[in-house]
Amino acid sequence: MKSTHLRIFFRITAIAAITCFCLFISACSSKKITDKDTEASPTAAPTQAVQAPTDTPAPTDAPTDPDVLPGDGGEGSDEGGEAYDGYVGTVEAVPDSGEYYPLYVYDGISYCVFPDHAEVIFTWLSDDTLEDYNIRETIADEGKFYNVTAIGDQSFYCFSYLTTVSIPSTVTCIGESAFEFCESLAAVDIPSSVTSIADYAFSECSSLTEVTVPDTVTDLGWGVFYNCTSLASVTLPSGLTTIPHDTFSGCEALTDITIPAGVTSIGQEAFWYCEALETLELPESLAVIEDSVFYNCVNLKELRFPKSLLMLSETALDCCDTLEKVYCPASIVSNFRDIFDGYDFEVIEY
Repeated sequence: MKSTHLRIFFRITAIAAITCFCLFISACSSKKITDKDTEASPTAAPTQAVQAPTDTPAPTDAPTDPDVLPGDGGEGSDEGGEAYDGYVGTVEAVPDSGEYYPLYVYDGISYCVFPDHAEVIFTWLSDDTLEDYNIRETIADEGKFYNVTAIGDQSFYCFSYLTTVSIPSTVTCIGESAFEFCESLAAVDIPSSVTSIADYAFSECSSLTEVTVPDTVTDLGWGVFYNCTSLASVTLPSGLTTIPHDTFSGCEALTDITIPAGVTSIGQEAFWYCEALETLELPESLAVIEDSVFYNCVNLKELRFPKSLLMLSETALDCCDTLEKVYCPASIVSNFRDIFDGYDFEVIEY
């Protein structure tokens, strides 16, 4: 009887052991499958490169894989600079235009090739950490050479490391805010090929000390040298007819400037806060002086108005605390008597 009970006990124990072992094997097998499935199905798909549009044929030296730009991946690749050199794809130069043109990068500068010319443009491929930039005269695309005729809007905007830039004689236009906030740019040589400088092209260049605008420039935008706080000497083109709004506003170091003989108007706040300016000769052609033109020119001591003056803003001479004498033709002094009476300077008729 005892022996029978032992046999039953051993049988139950064996069955229990076998059952536990099977359950253990099943659990382990299930765990391995789950892990494998998890590895094969990540929660987020990897980011894919955006394929460049193919409506513009690529040059013969273009990358064969449109998803791979020079410098993408691979050992030793970097963003910007030498990582991108040559053709890099196409770009929609005018937002929402649907028109794409070849894009090249050389020496940290991005160029867009249009049907009849090339331009320097701002793209994320440009390198804003370099100090010296040399703009190319021509860009080759599919066996043809295109002159670089323009430095586009905001091309070097906020390139704070830029100290020198070489502009070739092929360039005729410098775009809006092209060099704005280039805080280390100390000098710039504008070639005589340039005919147009757009709004705020060199504004906030706080290290710029002197500049000559060539006589070829006939179109000068607003605030071209706005807040260039170190700018002391400027030569303006002889054919200029207007000093636009804000041209030298905030140029607190400006002392040496001659207004060309053909200028007929000086725009609003053109010399606002030019605190170092002591003398300024106004041309005989001048007809209009707008609001706050000489506001806070605290060291300006004398002014001589020409006979041609037709309009003088009531605020043009505000906060010129050291202005002692204003020379005005007897023939027009009565036109501005109400304005002169609001100031403490002496009016001398001639």
